[in-house]
This record gives sequence, C-alpha cells and structure tokens, in this order.
Amino acid sequence: MRTERSLAALALLCWTGPLAAQDALTGVGPETQVRSIEFRFAGEQTLQEEDLRPHIALTERGGLVGLRRLFGWLPLVSSVGDHPFRPIELQRDAVRLRNIYHLAGFLEAKVDYDVRYDAEPDLVDVTFLIDQGAPIQLREVRFVGPDSSPPAIDPVLQEEWTDFMRAERQAQGSFGETERRGIAERTTRWLRNRGYPFGGAEADVLVDTAAYRADVLVRMRPGLRAKIRDFAVSGNETVPADHLTRQLPLESGDWYDGAALEEGRAQLAQLPIVRLALLNVPRGSADDSSVVVSLGVRENPPRQISGEAGLVSSGGLTGQVNWTHRSFLHGVRTFSVAATAQTGVLALEAPSEERYRLALTLFQPYIGTRRLSAAGGPFVEYRNEVRDRSQAVGLEGSLVYASSPLRSISLGYAISHREVFDYGFTDNPDPLDYLPLLGLADSATVGSLGTIINRNTLTLDGTWGVLDQFANPRQGFVLRPRASVTLPAFNTSEYLLLDFGATGFLPITDRIGFTVRGSAGRIFPYGRSVAEAGDESPFVSLLRLRDVTFTAGGARDVRGWGSQLVGPKLPEVKFREEAGGQITFADRYTPVGGLARVHASAEVQMPLPGFGDKWQTFAFLDGARIWTSDDRFAIEATTLDQDRFFMGTGIGIGYETVVGAVQVALGYKLNPSALDVRDPDDVLQALRNGRPIADEPTDSWRRFQLHFSIGATF
Repeated sequence: MRTERSLAALALLCWTGPLAAQDALTGVGPETQVRSIEFRFAGEQTLQEEDLRPHIALTERGGLVGLRRLFGWLPLVSSVGDHPFRPIELQRDAVRLRNIYHLAGFLEAKVDYDVRYDAEPDLVDVTFLIDQGAPIQLREVRFVGPDSSPPAIDPVLQEEWTDFMRAERQAQGSFGETERRGIAERTTRWLRNRGYPFGGAEADVLVDTAAYRADVLVRMRPGLRAKIRDFAVSGNETVPADHLTRQLPLESGDWYDGAALEEGRAQLAQLPIVRLALLNVPRGSADDSSVVVSLGVRENPPRQISGEAGLVSSGGLTGQVNWTHRSFLHGVRTFSVAATAQTGVLALEAPSEERYRLALTLFQPYIGTRRLSAAGGPFVEYRNEVRDRSQAVGLEGSLVYASSPLRSISLGYAISHREVFDYGFTDNPDPLDYLPLLGLADSATVGSLGTIINRNTLTLDGTWGVLDQFANPRQGFVLRPRASVTLPAFNTSEYLLLDFGATGFLPITDRIGFTVRGSAGRIFPYGRSVAEAGDESPFVSLLRLRDVTFTAGGARDVRGWGSQLVGPKLPEVKFREEAGGQITFADRYTPVGGLARVHASAEVQMPLPGFGDKWQTFAFLDGARIWTSDDRFAIEATTLDQDRFFMGTGIGIGYETVVGAVQVALGYKLNPSALDVRDPDDVLQALRNGRPIADEPTDSWRRFQLHFSIGATF
C-alpha cells in the first residue's frame, strides 16, 4: 500500500502542472476518491464546461452525498457510486482537453491542473487550469469545381450562390475542425436544396500558424440539376401510394429540394399508420434532366390499444385508454375512441377534481392540401369539481391549417348540452338557498338560475412561435391568440371571448434556463346574457357564464393556490341536521370566476447539484388577477377583498422518467386575500352574522400549497 501511494504521488509530482494541497500528496492511494472536478479559465472562455466534461475520464461524487447514500435505494435517487482518483488518468484527461482545443482552432492552448488532497476523508478536488490562447481565424474561402475551375452553377441561381459565398466568407470567430466540416456540409445542403440531388462538397484547410489564419478551399461536385420525374412508393400495404405522396411538399415536375422532401418525410413519419418513412434518389433513375424519388415506408398495425396513467395534485389518479384504427377506410385518416378517468383518488387538494369522459374522434390529415386537416366527433362527460357537478353531451370539431407545428390557425366548432346538479356553492343549485346567507342578495332580488347550459360556439385559435426544440425548449417563443363567439341558436347565454397568451424561453447558461409566461383575456356578454342583468343578482347573471368565465390557480397556473382559487371565491354552503335544527357550515371554497383575467409567470430552471441530467430544480414567481368590471355582473362583495393582483412564489423539483415527468412544487402566497388565510367555515359564519371577516382568526399554514404530478395528465 505504501508503494502504491508513493507511485501515485510521484506521478503527480512529475507532471508540470501547478500543485497545491491541504494535505501531503503521499497519502493518495488506490482508495482515494474524486470529490469535485472544476474548470478555471485564464482569459477568454470559448468552450463551455458542459462541452469539456464528456471528454474526461475522471468523474466526481457530486453533492448531497449523505442524502444519496441514505436514499440511494430509491429508483429516482442516483447512488454515490465509485469515483477513483487515478493520477495517470488525470494526465491523460489534460491531454484530451488540449486536443479538444486544438480541434477547435486553439493551437497554443495550455491545460494544466491543480489537485487538493483532504487526507481524513481520503478525497481530492481537481481543478483544470485552461488558457485557450489565440484562436485560428478564417482568412479566405474559395469555391472550386472538381477540376479546380469555378463551379458549374445554373445561372438562374447565380444571385443566391453569390449571397451564400459572401455569408461564408464573412464568418467570424475561431476556426477549427467543426467549422471546416460545417462549410462542407452547408455547401452540400445548398446544392441539394436547389435541384442537385447528387451534389457534394469537401473542404481542405491550409493553416498559417505564424499569422493564426486559415485558408479554406471548398471542392464542389454539383452534378446534375434535375427535376422530379416521378415518385416510386414501396412497402405500403393498406394505404394507397397517392395518399402518401400527397403529404410531400413537392410534385412531379418540381425541382429537386432535399430540405422540402425531408420536411415531408418527417410529417409522414408522424402519421399514426406510418412506422418508418425513407426517401432516396437512386442514381440509376437519373436521365439528362430528371430523377425518380423513391419513398419506402413501413406501416404500423392498423389497430392499436394504448393507455396512459398519471397522478396530479388536484385530480389524483388519472388514466386514459385509447382504441385507434390508424388506417380508417384504407387511408391515412384515423378513428379513435378515448376513455378518460380522473378519479380524485390520492388527490392532495380538497375537493378533488373528478372527470370521466368518452370521446369518439375522426381525424383526416388531408383536406385538399397537406397543410389543412380536420378532426371531430361526439363526446359524453361527467365532472365533479370546484366549478360544479354536472354531466354533458356534445360534438366538437376543428379545421386546422398548419405550415409547421408552431405556426397554425384553427377554426373550431362546439355544441353541447350540460345538466348541472349543483354549482359548487351548495348542494342545491338554487341561489335563493345560499346568496342571502352570504349577504350577496335578498330573497326578492336573487333571480332564478336554470340547471341547463347549452353552448353553440365558433372559436378561432392561432399559434405562432419559434423554438430551438419542440419537446423540451430552451430558447424561443410561442404566441397563442384566441377568439370565441356564440352562434345565434341553441345558447342559454351569449358572449364574445378574447384571449391572448405568450410564452418565452431564454437560456442563461447551458444548464440554466429562464421561462416567462403571460396571458390576458376578456369576455363581452351580449344578447341572452344581458337580458335580465340589472333586474336580478349580478352573481346569478355571472353564474350563467360559469362554463367560460376566467379563473386562475393550480399546478399549471398560479402556484401557491389550489386549482382555480385565485381571486373571487365563496365558501360552499352546506346544511346538516343537528340537535333538531338545521346547521349551515363550509369546509371549502368555490371559485366565482370573472369576465377578465391577466396572468404572468417567471420561472428559472436549474440542475440539481450532485444528481444526473434527468433531475431539475426550479424557482418561480406567479401572479394573476381575476375581476369583473361590468357592473351588471360584478358581485360587489368588497368586504371579501378579492379584486386585485395576487402573487405566489416557491420552489420545486422534477425528474424525467420513462412514464413522464415527476414534479413536486411548494408554493407560497405572497399577498393572500382575507379568505386565503381563513377557514371557510369561519368566513361563512362571519358573513351570516354580519361580523367583519378581519375579526376571524388566520392560519399561516394556508399560505402554502403543495403541487404534485407524475406521468401523463389529460
């Protein structure tokens, strides 16, 4: 053991890097572990730490070691593992890092290291010291053909070709192997996107090490510029060939365009019936001016049964089962039957939100053009949540024009008939039983509220955005405007709804991201909605719009509040027989909603120190205001103090699993309303007896709200 420790120390001392240690390096041995690995940069830093770590062999234990050892048996907690310190491997890592910088165009890069040894726990901390030096800069780029003459580019493309060459020659920054390959790849793509199916390019580099300059010679092989003569489809068993080729953005007679064909191939691969789609241009198909594009597909089985499950704090255990025919009537259209159950079991919020829904949907991806699709079908639904307990039957459909997943416009139609069993304010839907108790109306002016809600609406939705990646974006934005209006017939109320939402993503570092969200909406009642307004309680007039009024709060909205409980709300009035009399009580709040809403949210996503890439922590600040400025619908319960902008903050942790993301967040109300920090029964009794709500006791624990979700939600 003493010999091994001495050899390890000798290997370190023989290296030219600077050394510093808390304890003597002679104590380093085979059992020594790496506690941490850091990078320190002298001068400018071009390559990020995340780009360098994958190239070193040494690994670090990371943080929270005690907790990870205690809970390492859990499937979501990474174990501490073995992270031995090998002096020879440290030297090799330094060489590897130097080579990475050389390939990136930093020929004079220096990589040393500093090792600090802590003898009692037998741990070392390694710091790589990097001075990247001066970079190689691009001086000249020349483009030539196979015989070193100017490339034979179609004169029609000369202006585009000149712009491309100018852009490549104006490239800034260090020039290395990645940039050399990039020039060749971009040149090849330029050719293949403009009619040259067999075009290619290679880049040779001559480096002037004295002047730190690089000259690049791009040798091009444009080949034949051709149009598409025909498409040859193979592998399709149930879908007609023309149903597949019409999804492509090019037709026979168009110039070959590799980018457009790849876009079409990706869209084909998204069709449920298509398992695999490949495009190819056989050289043997080429004549003097055209080629045949070969499309090979592999189909999925036509019928599929699938299921998903999840858990959310407001709805508990949730599941969905789908039966899908992926080639309905021998095409690319689909027919599906989806059954969804949000049970409320294991929900963290009270009351839980229950929902059971059965929907039939027919989806047609091609309506005259590949960018236009239609979907729709009937549904039945039962729900028991904070808004009401009701059942509904209806029909929904939409016509969507999409140029890309984030650039679309849709026209939707929905007609539904809903029967309300109770509105959530009491077990009885008649406002006469509870509004006088809450001091919101007297028995003569309450008005009557029906239990039937009919809706017949037309909705226009739009999406416009740019994201670096669709599934887990880190940079970009998405805008979502929406307008909905009721049609003249089959409506118990009439309104125009306008809503606008926006989300922005901004990377702060390679592992830290910032997300902002905001929305604003307004409902303008008219017709039947205002026919009795002014002659009855504003609360009843507002309640007729309950299915569309704005709310806020919950795990995907303003965290710190329960689902839909930001802003106007009332205690749910319940009755029980006790000691020969009827007792009123309340154990929860029910949202009232409003005709206007503004919402804003900011969130910072960060890695969880000591854990893998699948772990993430986040901090957030959310806020919203729900109000009604129209006096005909304003409940005017100023003593409840609900009409202002409420804010919540908190932290959370997430983990990406094979069944979806697991997220836990703890929210805290920064400026709660009078009701938010008081028991609903205390508020009810104060309202009944005419006492100020401020006299009722507060509970600071009501400022906190736990949000939890796992897997898919619906």
